[in-house]
Amino acid sequence: MKVLLAQHAGFCMGVRRAVETTLDMLHHEEHGLATFGPLIHNPQVLDLLKDRGVTILTEIPRQAEGSIIIRAHGVPPEQKRNLEATGAKIKDATCPRVLKVQAIIKKHHKQGHTTVIIGDRNHAEVDGLLGYAAPRGIVVSNEEEARALTLDGPYIIVSQTTQDEKAFAAISSLITARYPDGKVFNTICDSTHKRQDEVRTLCGQVEALVVVGGRTSANTMRLGEIAESMGCPVFMVETETELDLAALRQYDCVGVTAGASTPTWMINRVVRTLESIPGKGQGVILPLLGRFFWLLLATNLYVSMGGGLLALVACTLQNIEPRWEFFAVALGYLFAMHNLNRFTDRKSDKFSDPLQTIFYRRYRWPMFLLSAFALTGAIAVAAGLGRGPVLLLIAMSGFGILYNVPIFPKPLSQFLRVRGLKEIPGSKTLFVSLAWSFVTVLIPLLSLETAPSTVSIGALLFIFLLVYVRSALFDVFEVLGDRIVGKETLPVHIGERKTMTLLYGLMLAQTAILLLFSMADWIGGTAFRLLPATIYLFVIARLYAAGKARQGARLEFALESVFLLAAALSLPAIHLG
Repeated sequence: MKVLLAQHAGFCMGVRRAVETTLDMLHHEEHGLATFGPLIHNPQVLDLLKDRGVTILTEIPRQAEGSIIIRAHGVPPEQKRNLEATGAKIKDATCPRVLKVQAIIKKHHKQGHTTVIIGDRNHAEVDGLLGYAAPRGIVVSNEEEARALTLDGPYIIVSQTTQDEKAFAAISSLITARYPDGKVFNTICDSTHKRQDEVRTLCGQVEALVVVGGRTSANTMRLGEIAESMGCPVFMVETETELDLAALRQYDCVGVTAGASTPTWMINRVVRTLESIPGKGQGVILPLLGRFFWLLLATNLYVSMGGGLLALVACTLQNIEPRWEFFAVALGYLFAMHNLNRFTDRKSDKFSDPLQTIFYRRYRWPMFLLSAFALTGAIAVAAGLGRGPVLLLIAMSGFGILYNVPIFPKPLSQFLRVRGLKEIPGSKTLFVSLAWSFVTVLIPLLSLETAPSTVSIGALLFIFLLVYVRSALFDVFEVLGDRIVGKETLPVHIGERKTMTLLYGLMLAQTAILLLFSMADWIGGTAFRLLPATIYLFVIARLYAAGKARQGARLEFALESVFLLAAALSLPAIHLG
């Protein structure tokens, strides 16, 4: 099935800011962390935050310890004062767009204006805005209420930030036509405006629309209402498990959008599930090809094959004759490590492809046995290459298996504040890159029983950087999910922007290695051919940063293909012995 995803689906700026504020405070607050009311309107995110120890207060206590976060929707000023009186530290995570509306109301309230709020009665944001307008605040939710409205004196009109643009225009026009002296402030946020425009555009391009988000999210429900008003069949879901697959099979092309509180990983799970459904007009070949490529990704066979080919690229860089044994060792080791680590890192299942998660749960033990067989085979082949390669591979295998296991004794873990290697900030990307460069560069070198030279150092640096950039980009794609479950990846530790800046610098270093080492004859003759691989990574990074590429199976496949591209560029020099 063809799936068109709205560009602005997912967390808006205000929601992302509130979630990140909460996650930042989790690292520093030792006396408890709570939010006053649900932080955002998404039950899946709230459940994950609950798992991290974040509680939700429904009433203001007399006394409290730790920190209390004011949710993204904001609260009335009286409630904020009462929260501050509890003795807890108060962190205001109100969306800046909502703060702007509060400021407008505050200013005109002092001047004696009545405030008319066009929005949903009893919505958290509207309740907060009413607190700033009291006692001269009025909520209008529809045209009927606008016609029945009575105003006396100066007034202003503002909007709930997630209100429907057309509804706001219609209701405010009705009011100003009767009472022409009012001031109208369109306080609908840009994100809401763009989402609603995208839905109207999508409805003209697709046969049906899936809207992903919490049922208590007003802006999510509004997206569905807009689509329905345009005559488009709408499917409202919180998760991929709620998709009506039987009904969706009648369509060839389906659109997907999501509310401002819907996390990216939830959208991806819905999109991937939809893409797995054969459209009514599709033949047999395309779905089979799609399933085949998905299996390559799901089993980690695709990336492992890329690693095997990268070992041959490393041979050409070092002027070593490529051999099938080097390919087999790298493929077997990487296949085993990628899959075996799934057995010790269960947190990733929350954000992975739902079909992939089902696949691993169903074929858990066959995949375990296949991985063990691959690792055993890789060690056996390495043994045929000599003592150095097999000892290195055994050491790397033990290290890789222990990576996700708490290995530090309690006194040391308390001192270091980490229980194992994976909790060291940024360690995952570093160790993955080292493992790849060792198995692809050092194994062939050790088989010759020669000391490393400048050629080997150049090859090691280039492949290390190639894998590091690829792995760190995956971490950038998954940063919010990693932060919520507490993974200490590089973007989580230093931020997405700094990580991307670092990666651009590393890609520049890759280019310098290929050019300068080649000019100094410190690296093999294929080095110049590999420049497009670095450019390819740069293009993917820029497309993602510009919002033109979204996390998902296609982006994953494109990023993993960098190793096949490197092999294709080196193909003239690869002649297996």
